[in-house]
Amino acid sequence: MRLPFPWLLALVCLVGPTGCLRSSFREHHTAVDVAAFRRPDSLHVVSDAGSAASMLWQAYYTDRRLAALVDTALVRNLTLYGALLQVEKAASYLDRSRAARLPDLELHLTQNQQKVAHRPHPTNIHGIGLRLSNWEIDLWGRLRSTKRAAAEALLREEATAQGVRVKLIADVATLYYRLVGLDTKLRSVNEIIRSNASYLAEQEALLGGDPPHEPDAAQRRLPRAPMNRADITRRDIAVEQAKAELYRAKAVRPSLESEIFVTENALNLLLGRDHGRIERSPIDEVLSEQQLADTVRIGMPADLLRFRPDVMAAERAVREAFHLRDAARAAAYPALTLRAAVSTEENYYASWSDFSRSVVFNLFAGLTQPLLRGGVLRHNRRLRTIEAEQRIAAFRQTLLGACMEVSNTLMHYKTTHATVANLVQRYESLYRAWEYGRRLYARGQATYLDVLAAQSQLLQTRMELSDAFIGYYTQRIALFKALGGGAAH
Repeated sequence: MRLPFPWLLALVCLVGPTGCLRSSFREHHTAVDVAAFRRPDSLHVVSDAGSAASMLWQAYYTDRRLAALVDTALVRNLTLYGALLQVEKAASYLDRSRAARLPDLELHLTQNQQKVAHRPHPTNIHGIGLRLSNWEIDLWGRLRSTKRAAAEALLREEATAQGVRVKLIADVATLYYRLVGLDTKLRSVNEIIRSNASYLAEQEALLGGDPPHEPDAAQRRLPRAPMNRADITRRDIAVEQAKAELYRAKAVRPSLESEIFVTENALNLLLGRDHGRIERSPIDEVLSEQQLADTVRIGMPADLLRFRPDVMAAERAVREAFHLRDAARAAAYPALTLRAAVSTEENYYASWSDFSRSVVFNLFAGLTQPLLRGGVLRHNRRLRTIEAEQRIAAFRQTLLGACMEVSNTLMHYKTTHATVANLVQRYESLYRAWEYGRRLYARGQATYLDVLAAQSQLLQTRMELSDAFIGYYTQRIALFKALGGGAAH
């Protein structure tokens, strides 16, 4: 069969210059100057190869207990699992868009029996064949643009899943170091309780001549000093002060235990389990191993955010929108569709084993130009154009927000680092004062009030230092996350 292709080719040549489309995406649509944001001058600026963003998270978090928790979270966390399912879903859409360029191919078998009144036997009409239909020749790139949009959507979902992964690692590390700080607080409170309880038990033994009792028993047996006594001594004041410090520490301990319990539950939720003991390192081990350095290598300003998953996802969304807009434009141009079929069909009185000698071929090519579809085509073009502009604006907003987040996090990290350094010096001085007071008290050269004064300030400073350490680790982790650390691996 000879097809009238000349008129089809003539029409294609006529509309070709206006119909052939290219993606109009340009890099300048997403260009934002990230070098304008300020950073603390004390932090190193190095080449991108040395940036913290290009580090593996295992190299950034060297605590083996923390690494074990992160590994568990990456395997069992349900939020990350949902994000990975979204990636699989996007991959399925990409496969479908690729298959859309293929025709519909069907195998058909026919069997029909006719009974005519004047014939003694029925007539069998049977056949077998292949039918190819809806094979659209992608003249204007509609199918190609749809496939590219699906590919960008897949990359966008992968970047989003990577963002969930980076956030999960940061959340696990933040809660882990918060537990380390809370353990330090609780240990300080318990030390104060033991110290004051020991002093009260000692005073009880001196009053009664008995051996020291349990702290709570000694506390109950010590007589309260009458307010109208004339022989009040500094010892009575020291006893009451020791009781006050003991009650103060005991009042703080339940809230710390409650906070530790809640934090462990939050961390277990990230680990995909309902309960479990969280193994963590003591603060002394964390600091002695120097698991976090004093400075962060952040990279050059031009490449500051190239590893951030949210920036990558927003850029992929822009590219996807441009491809979808091109597909909507191409839908308004003529569509060339091919159909073909080959089959056998014959009337005879034999069975199916007697194959027919009649073969029928059918080939059809059609060019369809949409004229009026209730404004759907124009609406789709306008809608896709608006969506592209929205995603450009969202990308620029994401990039600007990311720049500001990095800038703010760097400043917070710098200030918390200075706070920790000053509190460490204050704590060391107060610890020496407390130790000197204990030695003088043991030699009878100072009263217990001097020890209590130094002890009270030491406890307050240790609490502040624990909070400062938690803030320091939190900002360090937040900076690694803000740079997209670990996203490239």
